Amino acid sequence: MNEKRALNDKFMLRLPDGMREQIKESAAKNSRSMNAEIVVALELYFGIVGDERTPEHQTGQNLVGLPEEEQLRKIIAGSAHTMYQEIKRALRAPEPDLSNPPDIPPRTDEELEQLRKETE
Repeated sequence: MNEKRALNDKFMLRLPDGMREQIKESAAKNSRSMNAEIVVALELYFGIVGDERTPEHQTGQNLVGLPEEEQLRKIIAGSAHTMYQEIKRALRAPEPDLSNPPDIPPRTDEELEQLRKETE
């Protein structure tokens, strides 16, 4: 795990008052860490899909100064393009090997307690 962290770029960031709370709320709503939420927002802004950039007309850079309705239209078009690219990529991917699926972790305290009893 430390090796992976060493490969990631780190960047100290100062946020305007209130923005940290907005990021925290958005991250919680999307079941992501704050860092992941920021990365997703930057990917949307710069139009990055995986290691590829989307065409210039779909990047967030073109949203500045546009009316809100036009911003939303461009965001939706970019999202649709991203989903299309991801579906194409997934359809070309080899079938996953499901012969040895991972164990599903217990979801409740009762299930966890049951597992403890079984392993004793």
